[in-house]
Amino acid sequence: MKKLFFAFVAVFVLLAGCSSGEDDPREDGVEGTFELHSFLQDGMVIQQNRPFRLWGKASAANVKITAKASWARQEYTCKADANGTWVLEIPVPAAPSDNAPQSIVVSTPLRKAVLRDLLIGEVWVLGGQSNMAFALGQVLDAPAEINAANYPNIRFFTVQPSNTAAPIFDWREEMPAPYGRWYSTSPATAGSQSAVGYYFGRMLHKELGVPVGLVNTSYGGATAQAYTPIEALEGDSRLKATFVDPYKANPDMNVLVRPAELYNSMVHPLLPLSARGVVWYQGEGNWGDYPIYPLLMKTLINGWRRNFAHSEMPFYYVQIAPWGFGQDTSSKEWFYTQGEAIGYAYMREAQALTREQVSHSGMAVTMDVGDPDDIHPTNKRPVGERLARLALNGTYGRSEVACLGPRYNSLKVENGVVKLLFDNAEGLKTNDGQAPKHFYVASTAGSEHKFWPASAEIHGSEVWLTCPDVVTTSTAASGVAVRYAFLLYPMTNLENGAGLPAEPFRTDSWSAEISYVYSRFRGEYF
Repeated sequence: MKKLFFAFVAVFVLLAGCSSGEDDPREDGVEGTFELHSFLQDGMVIQQNRPFRLWGKASAANVKITAKASWARQEYTCKADANGTWVLEIPVPAAPSDNAPQSIVVSTPLRKAVLRDLLIGEVWVLGGQSNMAFALGQVLDAPAEINAANYPNIRFFTVQPSNTAAPIFDWREEMPAPYGRWYSTSPATAGSQSAVGYYFGRMLHKELGVPVGLVNTSYGGATAQAYTPIEALEGDSRLKATFVDPYKANPDMNVLVRPAELYNSMVHPLLPLSARGVVWYQGEGNWGDYPIYPLLMKTLINGWRRNFAHSEMPFYYVQIAPWGFGQDTSSKEWFYTQGEAIGYAYMREAQALTREQVSHSGMAVTMDVGDPDDIHPTNKRPVGERLARLALNGTYGRSEVACLGPRYNSLKVENGVVKLLFDNAEGLKTNDGQAPKHFYVASTAGSEHKFWPASAEIHGSEVWLTCPDVVTTSTAASGVAVRYAFLLYPMTNLENGAGLPAEPFRTDSWSAEISYVYSRFRGEYF
């Protein structure tokens, strides 16, 4: 498997046989035909300012393939390797000011193929599970959103969900609609498009003024290990013991958790693609793996970057939203009595840790736009646009675009009041005009670690907490621990002036097994 994998991924070895068509000493080649990879189609978007790679299979080794792009003066050639695989690289300029469509002629003496209506712009890969797959036709106010979705320069391609035990070069069978082809966004096509991807792409398109291509590789219910290259998982002893060895002992486990199987079938065929970056919405499928999730995501991201030959490929992802696990969320008892489901709060913390370990990454917070009664919230616009804000600021250098909500910095205690300081807190407010919700305070003394609800007030860029059950005029800063929205489905209202929500946090490092929350509803701890 590894031999096959690296044979395909070693793009630069293949490119050694590629050149311009002028005075090339390797001009001779075997006559034959060729096939383009099925991803390469009319209507696709090509990443600007990065080499564009054509790839496919030839009828024999050493068949010489020639390509001529409408934007380039010269021709480019390559020869197929011993397996008939070929990759041909063409330099790509910045997107033309008029976004005019382009074309590429690919040929051998025995065959010619023409790719038409190509747009030069920005290309992003989408990944994750059902909340990324969630279609525009399912969102809040879907009919109006679809009717307004008339953006011919936003193009999208959706990979059909599938899994394979080994990496594949191309999809064996033609994918049924709406999968496997490039679409231009219109009211006729937008309903099947990833909603998060659409809102992300629309904001980029409006802000950057260039075409946007979105390549969706998501699969409902997927785990991160299923999207991680097998050699990356096996290269870390903890990941191997957690995800690979159990599969070897039980190969009949669910396909959505089998290591690397979604990567093999949905991502690996796209590796020669030049893309600007990745946007990712996943985590629900791994919420019980929160202790190891930061390592898993770091490994996934680094594996993708290595195999896409893009060492600094931006990777922006979505925090899992509030959800009540199908329980009665109107019950205050359930709000506090979560049992093992408290792992959902720790999972959000694990997701936040990913950006601390991985450069060129960021997290879109969703604590204010979830739905406690539905793991698939329908309000997807803020999610896509928050991802776009991260990209505009972090990738495209648009420093004026706010992309981060209030984030805990430090605390102090004065006269029985806990004063919380936040970063990114300019214009701190609540989205409903009410007091900030979901702050809890515990004493650090002893071993009980019992949290009490605190009253919260905004004072400039600070939040002041009062909790007489825990904090008195003699309490020092070291004597308190604070948690914000560190629960299963707390819908939050604290945000900054840009409308970006505050991130959940805790100031303690206590494990779930020894932490308790006090419910005034029940008058006891849970």
